Amino acid sequence: MSEQAPVKKYAVFLPKTDFPMKADLPQREPKRLERWKADRLYERIQARRAREGKGREILHDGPPYANGAIHMGHALNKILKDVVVKSRSMEGFESPYVPGWDCHGLPIEHAVEKDLGPKRRELSRADFLQKCRAYAQKWIDTQRTAFQRLGVLGAWETPYLTMEPRYEAEVVRQLAKLFARGAVTRKLKVVHWSYGARTALAEAEVEYADRTSPAITVAFPVPDAEAKRLELPTPLFAPIWTTTPWTLPSNKAVAMHPDLEYAVVRADGRHYIVAVTLREDFAKKLGHALHTVEIRKGKEFQTLVPRHPWIDRESPVLLGDHVTADTGTGLVHTAPDHGVDDFNLAHHLGLFQLVGPDGKFLPAVADPELEGKNIFECNPLVVERLRREGRLLHEESLTHSYPHCWRTKTPILFRATEQWFITMDSELNGRGRSLRELGLEGVQATQWVPAQGQNRIYAMIDGRPDWCISRQRAWGTPITVLRCEACGEPLVHPSIFEQAAAAIERGGIEAWADLPVAGLVPPGACCACGSTDFQKETDILDVWIDSGVSASVVCASHPELRAEDYGQFIYLEGSDQHRGWFHSSLLFNLAASGDKPYKQVVTHGFVLDGKGQKMSKSLGNVITPEEILKTLGADILRWWAASCDYSEDMRISKEILDRNADAYRKIRNTLRFLLGALDGFDPAKDAVAEKDLVPLDRWVLGAFGRVAKEVREAYRTFEFHRATQALHGFCQLELSGRYFEIVKDRLYCDALDSPRRRSCRHTCRELAMGLCQLLAPVMSFTADEAWEAIPGVEGSVHEQRFPLLSGSAAESGWEKLWEVREAVQAAMEPLRAAKAVGTSLDAAVEITLGTQADWDLIDSLGEPLDDLLVVSSTARIADSSGSAAPIVNVMAHAGPKCPRCWNHKGGHGKGEDADLCARCASVVGA
Repeated sequence: MSEQAPVKKYAVFLPKTDFPMKADLPQREPKRLERWKADRLYERIQARRAREGKGREILHDGPPYANGAIHMGHALNKILKDVVVKSRSMEGFESPYVPGWDCHGLPIEHAVEKDLGPKRRELSRADFLQKCRAYAQKWIDTQRTAFQRLGVLGAWETPYLTMEPRYEAEVVRQLAKLFARGAVTRKLKVVHWSYGARTALAEAEVEYADRTSPAITVAFPVPDAEAKRLELPTPLFAPIWTTTPWTLPSNKAVAMHPDLEYAVVRADGRHYIVAVTLREDFAKKLGHALHTVEIRKGKEFQTLVPRHPWIDRESPVLLGDHVTADTGTGLVHTAPDHGVDDFNLAHHLGLFQLVGPDGKFLPAVADPELEGKNIFECNPLVVERLRREGRLLHEESLTHSYPHCWRTKTPILFRATEQWFITMDSELNGRGRSLRELGLEGVQATQWVPAQGQNRIYAMIDGRPDWCISRQRAWGTPITVLRCEACGEPLVHPSIFEQAAAAIERGGIEAWADLPVAGLVPPGACCACGSTDFQKETDILDVWIDSGVSASVVCASHPELRAEDYGQFIYLEGSDQHRGWFHSSLLFNLAASGDKPYKQVVTHGFVLDGKGQKMSKSLGNVITPEEILKTLGADILRWWAASCDYSEDMRISKEILDRNADAYRKIRNTLRFLLGALDGFDPAKDAVAEKDLVPLDRWVLGAFGRVAKEVREAYRTFEFHRATQALHGFCQLELSGRYFEIVKDRLYCDALDSPRRRSCRHTCRELAMGLCQLLAPVMSFTADEAWEAIPGVEGSVHEQRFPLLSGSAAESGWEKLWEVREAVQAAMEPLRAAKAVGTSLDAAVEITLGTQADWDLIDSLGEPLDDLLVVSSTARIADSSGSAAPIVNVMAHAGPKCPRCWNHKGGHGKGEDADLCARCASVVGA
C-alpha cells in the first residue's frame, strides 16, 4: 500500500506578545505598585500637569476614621475617588490627591481604655493622649497600605492627619473665627446624651434601631377645687401617654394644644380629658364605654393645675403647638430635663437634673428605689409605682425606632446640660444673615450628584437645631476658652486662642492642660460677677469640627494645594455624609470664612451582600477587600466599583465578582489581540497616514472616537458605570464581534508589508493606546501593564492624556453592512449545528437586498464583501419579495480550500503549491 503524501504546512503571521493571557493579578499588581513608588509616578504626573498648565480640578479626601482595617465601604469610596482623580488628570488638569485621616474621638478613647484596663487610672492625661496617638497611627499605617494596594495614587507620604499638632492648632484658630463672628454660645439646653460614652452627641452621631419600650397611659389627678373652678365635673383626671416612664420623676407640666378639641368623658364614675379624635382608642385602653360630658378647645384648660401622679407637686397645663392627636390621649407629659419640646415649653418652671452623665439616677431623685440605677432599668419600677398608686390606666409594649449612640450602641437620652453650641439663627457678625440662611444658599449654589442629594441636605439644614460642638472627653481638640471660677461665665478673647494655638502647634493638644492660667487671662475681670479667678475649659470639640475644617487647613498647609483651591473642591462620600461631613464642612466654613469649601458633591450608596442585606459577621455574609485582593486582584474589584450605579446601594457577592472577572478577561483578551498584532511594529516606519487607511480601519477608528467621547463625558459627569458599559460593549461588539473577525485574515495571511496589513497594524496600535488610556482610571494596573507592551510609547499610561478623538458620524453604509452580516451569521447557525460548514469561510452566501440603493451603500464601503462577511463567496440575488430586511441563503462552498488561509478560493498556485489561493500563492512565492 502506497504511503499518503504528507500535508504541506505554510507559515502564517500569527500574533505574538509578551502581554500574557493569564492576568495573575494578585501576584503582578504588588510588583507594579512597587515600581510606581520607586519611579515616583504620582510626583511625575503632578509635575507634568503643572507644566501643561490647563488648570486644576481637585478632589478633597473626606478622612476615614483611623480605627480598624478597611471594609468594602472604604474600598468602594477610595476607588471611586481614584477614578475621579485619574480621569481629571488624564483630561489634562492638575489633580493632586492628598489623603487624610480623622484621628480624634470616642472610638479611639474606648479602644485604648479597653487595652489598658485598670492601668488607665495610673496614666496621666498626657500619657493617655500619647497612647491614643499611637493607636491612631497604627491604623493609619494599616489603612494606608491597604488603600495603596487598591491602586490609588496620591500623596501617601504627606497625608493630612487631624491629630498633627499643626492641624490641631489650626482648628483652634478656626474656632477663634467662629467666636469672633458671634456664632458660638454656651447655654443650658437639652441634647442627645450617650450614657455609654458619657458625653453629648451631635445629630450626625445618632443612629436609629428598633427597641421595645413600655407604653403606658397615666392619670394625673385634678384636685376637685381646681375642677370646680373651671366648672368641670369631678373626680377629674388628665391622662398622658408615654414610652419613657423613667422621665416621670422629672415631670413639670402637662401640655395641650390650644386649638385641638378635647372631650371631657365619663367612665366608671371618673372623668377624663382626652382629644376628641382619640376617644375610641382611650375607651379600649380603659376597657369601659365612654360618655361625653362636654367638648372644649385646649386653650380653655390653660389655667388648670393637675397634680403629679405620686409626687406631692403641681403639674400645670401648658399650651404647646407641638402637641398632636396622632397617638395617646392628646395630653403630653412634659419633663423639661428630657425633651427638646418639653424644654422649650417648660424650662421656665426650672429643671430637676435628676440623671447623671452615666445614665443613672442621682441622689436628687429622693427615691431609694430609683437612686443609683440606670434609667432604662427603672422603667418597670416606675410602672409598678404607678400601679400601686392607682394611676396606671393602661400598659402595653411598643417596638419602635429609637435613637442610639452610633459608637457605643447604647440607647440615648435627652438630657439638659450646659454645652457649647454653634447657633443656627442668630445673625453672624459681618455676614448680615444667620448660619441657617447661609447654609441653605450654599446648598443651592453647589452641584449635587445625584441631584436628589440637594433636597436631602437642604431639608436637614432647614430643620436642624443649634449644633452642639462640645464633648466631655479627653482625646480631641480643646475648646480654648476660660471660665469664671465664681459664676461659670466664659471668658473669650483672641489672645487666649492664639496663645493656645501656638502652644498646641509646638506640643499638640496636650499643651493646653499645661498652659498657666495666669498667662492666658487678659486684663480685666469677669463681666458677669467681677471675679478675677478663672479656670480653663475642660470640654473638647466635636470631632466633626476637626474634619469639617479640613479644606481650609489643607489649603493653608499642604505643599500641593493653594489658597485659591479652597471653594473649588470635589467631595465624594457615602450618602450618610449628608448629615455628617458634607454638613459640617458647609456650616463650619460658612461660619468661619463666609465661603463654602466645595463646588461639587458626589454621594454613593452602601455595599450590601448579593441578596441586598447589610453585611454582618453574625450573618456570615461579610466580604473583605483583603480576600478579593488575594484571590482576584484589585483591578477586578475596581471594575466592580466603577461598573455599579453607585447612586443606589450596591451588591457584592462571589457570583457578582465572578461576572466582573469575566468582563475583565474579555477586555484583557481584547488588549492582548491588539498587542499581538503589533509584533515587530516600528511606529517610525510602519505608521500609516489617516488618508491612506483602508475603509474598515477608518470605520473602527471612527467608532472608537465616538466611544472615547462617550467615556470621557461619563467620567466628567461621575457616571462611571456608563464608561465601563461603553468600553466593555465596544470591546465585545465593534472589536471582538466585528473588526477582529474580519482583520484576522489580512493580519495572518497578507504579505508583511501589504497596504491592508500595515493599515490594520497602525489601527491596532491606535486602538491599543486609546483603550489603555480610557481604561486607566478603572483598570489601573492592567492598563499600565498593557501600555508598556505597545511599541514606541514612553512612561506610564497614567501620565498620558485621554485620546482626543471626536469620532465621525456613523455611516449608513456600515450600518447596512452590519445588518447584512447579522443576517448571514443567523442563517449560518443551522449549518454549523448540522456540521455542514465549519468556519464561516466554508460558506457560500446568496444575499437579497430590498433596493439597488442598499447595494450602492454596500459598494460605497470600498471593501470586498466576501472579506467583510468572512465568507468564501457572495452572490447577489435579484429582489422579488420587496422585503426591507436582508434575505440570506447559506450553503457549503464547493470550491477548493486554500491550505494556508482556509478560504475556498484555492487552485491558483503552481507545482506543489497548486492548492493555494492567488493571495497566498503570491505571499509564499515572495
